[in-house]
Amino acid sequence: MKIVYGPIASWRLGRSLGVDLLCSEKKICSFDCIYCQLEKSDKITSQRDTFVSTKNVEKELKNALKQTTPDVITFSGTGEPTLAKNMHEVVNLIKGFTDIPLAILTNSTLLYDKNVYETLGNLDIIVAKLDAPNKELFQKINRPANGITFEKTLKGIKELRQGFHGKFALQIMFMKENKDYANDLAQLAKKIHPDEVQINTPLRQCNIQPLSKEELDEIEKAFAGLNTLCVYKSQKPVTVPLDMMELIKRRRMEP
Repeated sequence: MKIVYGPIASWRLGRSLGVDLLCSEKKICSFDCIYCQLEKSDKITSQRDTFVSTKNVEKELKNALKQTTPDVITFSGTGEPTLAKNMHEVVNLIKGFTDIPLAILTNSTLLYDKNVYETLGNLDIIVAKLDAPNKELFQKINRPANGITFEKTLKGIKELRQGFHGKFALQIMFMKENKDYANDLAQLAKKIHPDEVQINTPLRQCNIQPLSKEELDEIEKAFAGLNTLCVYKSQKPVTVPLDMMELIKRRRMEP
């Protein structure tokens, strides 16, 4: 697999060029969410490690930027990107040769870590996940690695938000398991004060059925007073990936 993939047409970030610091055939993550599009893996962990070399990231990204100009460069891919120990080094490197905004899609589990906190503080856009308003739903929906708790995760989100000066978005994946907790999640969101709340539902192939547009419309009402972006209403840009097979691998689509 290649480290750099896309650009993809993102409903929340525009033309997004992905950087996968895990680059694994099987997901490496601190969650095993019930709606994950990736197959189950033994690598459900909160231990950080180095999976790809910084030198290879530089080589692939510079080559990709000769062929395309994305709206944003996004750390995402085959698991939780903050598990990559060399992410801080990679961020500093990329900022040395391009002014394209840097973003991350994170499940929020390692935001309490000082090194992760400092690394993400250098980004332009953070999209942080929060699917549950309590520890019971957190365990049921996100199925975290040992040592990852709802309380620690929520605290990490709040502390990072307070110290972050870029765009901070909160992403919530709604499904039947948590749709009746929209008001509780909205109350938490109002305490976090995100720049944007991204209201999502599992539209990619997985074992969980997505909610309808009408259901998300009702859920969105609970977030009145906050800036919301709904997956059904957002417009995707037109874009052509440099290598379609790389996108297929990460989204587990049929070629």
